Amino acid sequence: MKKNVVITALTLLITMTSFIGFSQNAKDLTDKEVRDFVTNNYKNQVGYKKAVKGYYDDQSKELVGWGSISWKNKPWKNEFEYNEDGSYKDDGSLFYEDSITVNIHDVYLMGEHANVMGTATWYISGVITTYRNFSCVVKRENGSIKYIRWTHADNADLARNLIWPSTKIEGGLSAYNKMRDAMMDFNNEKALEMSDSLVKKDPNWATAHLGQLQYYLLKGNKAKLSECYSVAITKLEGSSRAEKELILCYNPTNDVQTIVFHLDKALIFATDDPLLRLWRCYYEKDNKIALDMIMPSWNRFPEMAGINNSMAYRYMNDGQMDKAKQHLDIYLRVYPKSANAHDTFGDYYVKLGDKTKAKAMFLKAYELDKTYTVSKDKAAKL
Repeated sequence: MKKNVVITALTLLITMTSFIGFSQNAKDLTDKEVRDFVTNNYKNQVGYKKAVKGYYDDQSKELVGWGSISWKNKPWKNEFEYNEDGSYKDDGSLFYEDSITVNIHDVYLMGEHANVMGTATWYISGVITTYRNFSCVVKRENGSIKYIRWTHADNADLARNLIWPSTKIEGGLSAYNKMRDAMMDFNNEKALEMSDSLVKKDPNWATAHLGQLQYYLLKGNKAKLSECYSVAITKLEGSSRAEKELILCYNPTNDVQTIVFHLDKALIFATDDPLLRLWRCYYEKDNKIALDMIMPSWNRFPEMAGINNSMAYRYMNDGQMDKAKQHLDIYLRVYPKSANAHDTFGDYYVKLGDKTKAKAMFLKAYELDKTYTVSKDKAAKL
């Protein structure tokens, strides 16, 4: 099952007594068909939009999931959403990997039901993006095999030392993660919009201002940055130490040394946080040290926008163009509509000496986001 598309995963709390009474008959599942069903379901979860129909067709309307079970969350029932033409309401954007391998460890047959345990691994350009152990229950339903229960744990879930949001609003964590994702992709307009929304929903939440702070910082709007920062620091009570230090990094009166000081302090309390490592890498002058700083985040989150963007530039600076391209290939595959990904790829082709491809990338970046006038200017200079 795919990582964050409508269901993140599903619970396995089905007891053996649920299936007592099933006798051997023509409808009973076989080991081979169960293995083939689960294996093919996974392997077909590639190719963006073309993966959508098969993905949902294999799910029962009884499906209950429990994803990221190491977190403090609960199982939830699957609900389908449809477009007006009856197709599934999913643009396929999360089916971005190019291949998936599946290893089925165990199949326990229970008449028309079966319990399956296995491991699935997603790849882009040979790089593992997700490593997942899963367990599920399938059943024969109207002649077809369907998932009815599902649960999983991803290797990435082991990262506990992150900056978790100090808010209790419903949906706060999900919205916070989406804002940070936009920030990591340098989709600053989107990050600002989401930040504005979160500030309204929880007026006492300091890190709800992060999208605003990054937007004004990168726009060079010191007046608005100062105004936003002054509001954010009044809300630090109740924030984690990592949240506090990250907010303090945005003080418009800071010099680089002070920013690095606060980033280093924040990393003591949130060692695995990719946003912290991204900014710490940004301010590091030594190219090789910068790569060492950000590598732990890439090992944990190899598909993350800002991480691949940063590493691509660092490898370009080091003359390792093949490695730079690998990170850009991943970035663009996961974020095909990212203006920043295309802009960085344009810089890559400039360094490579291919002006034609560079210009095409810069113009595509501007086409995707009209605020990327810098990309348009780069294209014009070529």
